[in-house]
Amino acid sequence: MDFFEWTLVPIVNADGYIYTQTSRMWRKNRRVNSGSSCRGVDNNRNWGYRWDHGGASKNPCNDDYMGPSAFSEPENSALANYITANGPFIGYIDFHAYSQLFMNPWGWSSALPPDNTDQIDCGTAVASAIKSFYGKVYVVGNIYSVIYPASGSSADWTYGAANVKYSYALELRDTGQYGFLLPVNQIVPQGTEMFAGVVAMGEFIMQHDY
Repeated sequence: MDFFEWTLVPIVNADGYIYTQTSRMWRKNRRVNSGSSCRGVDNNRNWGYRWDHGGASKNPCNDDYMGPSAFSEPENSALANYITANGPFIGYIDFHAYSQLFMNPWGWSSALPPDNTDQIDCGTAVASAIKSFYGKVYVVGNIYSVIYPASGSSADWTYGAANVKYSYALELRDTGQYGFLLPVNQIVPQGTEMFAGVVAMGEFIMQHDY
């Protein structure tokens, strides 16, 4: 806390979050798509680094619809503008659910990024800190290989365009028993182990990059 300045964004997709609370489970935002009765764009397929390079849909009815163009969505543009205006940033984590994964770039390609070794080492330290509390195992690796190809992701943009060396996508608890509907009694333990992981990430960066 004395070494880094931290920015916390609780919810990026506010419209999708509210829709989930009031109507049904929903991944995308609530954009009205021209020429389609299906609403929404997947915010994590709309970032402007290697957008439309596979692992995203051009069909507005699909959950991973990438949008009509890169950065077409105001949520993405606002966050990207903040990062650009307030940098340089050294670390970034995009928290998602679920699967217990801690993944570094790339999502758009199976090629390894230039900083892969440091990114993996940092991710391993994070996973170890998370496991130390309740024994939860998080898989560390590249997005493309660990989960699936996904172009237009925030982790790819922060690393590839904004030069944030330690860029990650994190999938929270669990591995499928409860999925997106994690029981209430797991919320505090989840937060405890995530805090430990973020602290471990900060400590790793301090020791290796400063």
